[in-house]
Amino acid sequence: MRNFKPSFVLAVALHILIVLLFSISFLTDSDDAQTAPPAEIIEATVLDGAAIDAEAERLKQNEENKRQAEVERQQHLEDARRAEEQALQQAKKQRVLEEQKALEAAEKRKQEALAEQKRQESLEAKRREEEKKLEEAKERRALEEKKAKEVAEKQKQAELEKQKELAEKQKQAELERHKEAEKQKQLEKQKQQEAEREAKLKEQKLAEEAKLKQQEAEAKKLEQEKKLQDQKAQEQKKLQQQKAEEAKREEQAQQAKAEKERQLAEEKARAEKEKQAALAAEKAKQVAEAEAKAKVEKAEKDRQAKLAAEKAEKERLAAEAEAKAKAEAEAKAKAEKAEKERQARLAAEAAAKAKAEQERQAAEAAAKAKAEQERQAAIAAAERAEKERQAAEAAAAAAKAEQERLAAAAAEEARLNGLIKSKTESAWIRPMGAAQGLKCTIQVKLLPSGDVMDAVVVGSSGDPIFDRSAENAVRKASPLPVPQDKILFNQKYRVFNLSFKPE
Repeated sequence: MRNFKPSFVLAVALHILIVLLFSISFLTDSDDAQTAPPAEIIEATVLDGAAIDAEAERLKQNEENKRQAEVERQQHLEDARRAEEQALQQAKKQRVLEEQKALEAAEKRKQEALAEQKRQESLEAKRREEEKKLEEAKERRALEEKKAKEVAEKQKQAELEKQKELAEKQKQAELERHKEAEKQKQLEKQKQQEAEREAKLKEQKLAEEAKLKQQEAEAKKLEQEKKLQDQKAQEQKKLQQQKAEEAKREEQAQQAKAEKERQLAEEKARAEKEKQAALAAEKAKQVAEAEAKAKVEKAEKDRQAKLAAEKAEKERLAAEAEAKAKAEAEAKAKAEKAEKERQARLAAEAAAKAKAEQERQAAEAAAKAKAEQERQAAIAAAERAEKERQAAEAAAAAAKAEQERLAAAAAEEARLNGLIKSKTESAWIRPMGAAQGLKCTIQVKLLPSGDVMDAVVVGSSGDPIFDRSAENAVRKASPLPVPQDKILFNQKYRVFNLSFKPE
């Protein structure tokens, strides 16, 4: 609303006062001219220039307060926007730090995988060294068995020579002493039985010693394998603990990130709520000012109507009042138009700011989504590479395990064949008159415990005594050594052929 100077307001008030006095005097003259009607009391309103000045000052102060509130509101909105931009910048920096941490964690896992691969290679080298030692131990055991076999063979040869000497003596004794032939024969039989018993005892003793050595070697091997298994189990447990700790750290990082995002969302919601509250307060203030302004305008209209009624009889005063009212109306229209234009400009600026803010938020959200998508793609690629590496390692480990199993099965088969041959040959009493070049094949059927279920000659040597001695040797050697692996037993040792031939 237009502000008037005090001198102008005072002049208007004086003019109004003069008009009122003139009206009163005119009415008094008219009453004096007429004798019939009684005197009427006319109420007049005296306008105080100080009150008008105070009202004008109050309106001016209200306008100034309104402008100051608008400036403060704009400043508050600008501060809120800057705070939000700072929060977004902070969130962006935090996201960059988290991505760097994720890359560092991936690099760390890669280094740990390389370290684990090196450790596995070291363990593999140690295992090969242990296998080499076991092979050397097997060779030493084979040499010891060969030496024991040679010693037993020598003892058998000595026994044969001794028997031959005894036979010569018997023949001489028969020539010399016909009478004591039967007695000599009985003595010879007794000596032969004692010699056989001694030979059997020696053979049993040697077999027991070989068996004890074999059991000791197997016990050492089992103990070494158990140590290796315990070591592998401890390393696997340690690796699982490391993986669990890493998963726990990642989960804590995710929780911290979620908590930060939640706090940011709460701060943003709080800022938005404060913004809405400020807007609501501003709107309420505008409504109150509009109501006050409407009251003032209504009072002004009432006053003008009253003045127009009092000035109706005077054209000059009416014209002046009309001009004044027209001027005030034009000024008011201009003021309202200016206010509307200002409000429209503020609304346009607010809309432009809101649009710019929306575009900025959309661009930032798109950039954030793109960065998150790239990060997820990088993580997925790293996980895919890790899975492929693990699959390759698992395939290599499976192939290696299969090769080791086949090698172990072959070694076990060779070991068992050697033990079966040694045990059956130790139990085999070769016939005295067995010729060189004879060969007998026995089909052996075993129970899972190693006990001989059946032994049948499937390839005869042509000498029934030789065949029977071989068959008896297999039955006497029961139980035979069998593998712990049931598949290997069913394939190779449930039914197999065993050859006997004198060397």
